[in-house]
Amino acid sequence: MNTNILLIIVAIVPIVLMIGCFIVLALRKDNNKGNINEWSYKRYADFYGQMELADPSFNEKITKILKMIKDDNEEDIEFIAKESGCTVPECSLKIDYLKNKRLLDNIYIDRDYNKIIRCSEEDLRLIEKYKPFVYSSHRTIDEIVTLAPTTTNDINENREIVRKELKYLINKRIINGVIYNEVDDKLIYYTVEKHKHDYDYATIECDKCGALNEVNYDSKTRCKYCGNIIRGYITFKDIKKSN
Repeated sequence: MNTNILLIIVAIVPIVLMIGCFIVLALRKDNNKGNINEWSYKRYADFYGQMELADPSFNEKITKILKMIKDDNEEDIEFIAKESGCTVPECSLKIDYLKNKRLLDNIYIDRDYNKIIRCSEEDLRLIEKYKPFVYSSHRTIDEIVTLAPTTTNDINENREIVRKELKYLINKRIINGVIYNEVDDKLIYYTVEKHKHDYDYATIECDKCGALNEVNYDSKTRCKYCGNIIRGYITFKDIKKSN
């Protein structure tokens, strides 16, 4: 009897461990979904110089857009915008945001024709080439020139190739969350800017229109969109929310 019980336990333990692994993976997946929220979307929009106000339908719009592209393979931005209740520019920005969150892959938007385009083999090759340097390590142009695979031994020619390829990827937002400043020859990363917290300032949401504003802790300012006065003194809960 004891032997039978032992055999049953030995047989059950791997099953229990496997179920536990599935639960952990499911929870991680849910946590990733939790990163999709209106606050982070407005931060992303602000990175590109666009202002998005408070929207009670944000979650419904995002869910509809994601489903139409990922499940229904819809490619017409104007149709997606109409069905999700967005303007075309708003819809395009939300698609870019979903790409930045890695929920939409291997696509980009042709903004001249408002169509979703599947990445070509050459696009995918360039993504793989530059992904290690811009997604997590946030390298400078010079560092990328030094580290990226090259086809020539001429450093100046390599630099021009890197600039040309990165500009192509960034301008089409095939790789997004990155801005190339040609004047300074500098890459500006959303994930880096997002985590920069000046000691004296915090990002605060206007309680009237929902726009984000940088406000000094010891001061106050007018909302850059609606003119509402926003005070710099905020609670610890608000500081955590802005991080």
